[in-house]
Amino acid sequence: MAWTTAVEEFRELTGDGATDKLRARKRAVGSCNGVNTVFKTFEFRRVTNFTTSTFPLGVFINDSATAAALVSDDVASGTFVLTVAPITRQFVEATYYIQYFVDTEINNFLKHAAEWLISSPDIALMPLGLQPAALKYAASEGYQKLADKFQDTMSDTYRMEDTPDNKQTTMVEYFQKRAEFFKSSATTARDEYYTRQGQSLQPLFISSAGGVRDVPPRR
Repeated sequence: MAWTTAVEEFRELTGDGATDKLRARKRAVGSCNGVNTVFKTFEFRRVTNFTTSTFPLGVFINDSATAAALVSDDVASGTFVLTVAPITRQFVEATYYIQYFVDTEINNFLKHAAEWLISSPDIALMPLGLQPAALKYAASEGYQKLADKFQDTMSDTYRMEDTPDNKQTTMVEYFQKRAEFFKSSATTARDEYYTRQGQSLQPLFISSAGGVRDVPPRR
């Protein structure tokens, strides 16, 4: 039977569903100087579109309970344009959902997993017993890509007045560790599939070495 739910199972494994990752009242990147109206959420690929969102989702100036008006919002890049420029000493926050991966990326990770496990790019052909290994290998690739992407985002997005804090740096390290964990788990799951339920180091049968008695030569 063809494996048709791999993308959904990948999202479940990595906690990357449409409402799994909420960012509540998170500071947006951009200058509050009475002129600038262009801001950006740190994360790209927001699920939430601020032009159509309803409370508690949306963009907020200072501690306002009312969402600010927007001219436009680009969820793919995280960039949004406010109708009115915030003045000096104000701050812009936003509440929204994000996803780390789009389906085309996940399918690519799964393709690599299939090539690794069954020497074929067709994930639909993955045997049932190897599907856990495939998901974990795909997750490893996904988290490594996130580590690279977050590192690049920090160096490119922030200006001098928007220095990234230690939390963002820690996220890069976290993604790298998750990538290593899932790669190791994938390898273990693969090896267990091809052995006797993980007992590859156990002997297949019991044998006795025996012994030879030392008999002196006859004179």
